[in-house]
Amino acid sequence: MYEILKKQGVLPLITKIDIKTAEIIMKSASETGIKIIEYAARSTSAKEVFSQMVAYKKEHNLDLKLCVGSILNSDDAQLYHNLGADCIICPHTDPEIGEYCIKNNIYWIPGAATLNEVLYANKLGAEIVKLFPADKIGGVDYVKAIKAPFPNLKLMPTGGVTLEENNLKAWFKAGVVCVGIGSNLFSKETLAQITFEKSCAVFENLIAVVEKYRK
Repeated sequence: MYEILKKQGVLPLITKIDIKTAEIIMKSASETGIKIIEYAARSTSAKEVFSQMVAYKKEHNLDLKLCVGSILNSDDAQLYHNLGADCIICPHTDPEIGEYCIKNNIYWIPGAATLNEVLYANKLGAEIVKLFPADKIGGVDYVKAIKAPFPNLKLMPTGGVTLEENNLKAWFKAGVVCVGIGSNLFSKETLAQITFEKSCAVFENLIAVVEKYRK
């Protein structure tokens, strides 16, 4: 999972969507070469939508890893793992979630805001740690500061990441493994009018921009 995220350089995030929209996004992601996406389980219908996403992925044999984000407790981690999640992502670091994921060989990306939280997540077994909300806790300068004494930290900033040149370049120059991007990729307006062609265009642009600016 680490190698996929490192190579892709970005984890596209979608949330609060219906199954038809999810199917369009999954199909277009796979078609354009995206290997991993995150579905944030924030709605009352999240479990139903995700189970249908997994079924659609299997039916169409999509080469696509499905992460589930916004997991808040170990019960939900187990539920989404059983539904077919390839990775569990959290906004925080919970040792019970970490224990479950590691024991069951499912990739776990916890969230952290402080250096101590990042190091604690590493100690619990997390390889990549999600910095959240990245833009509110110091942004790029914060990443540079904590990587100075700990250069081997594997970080994924999420929150405030955009496709603008100065934004993306700065994150990658600071040494992050990848970035998480959600509403700045698929806005509510974009999702409301989504088509397969439009979704492909979004992913094609994402791949091109990340490849260009992370060098």
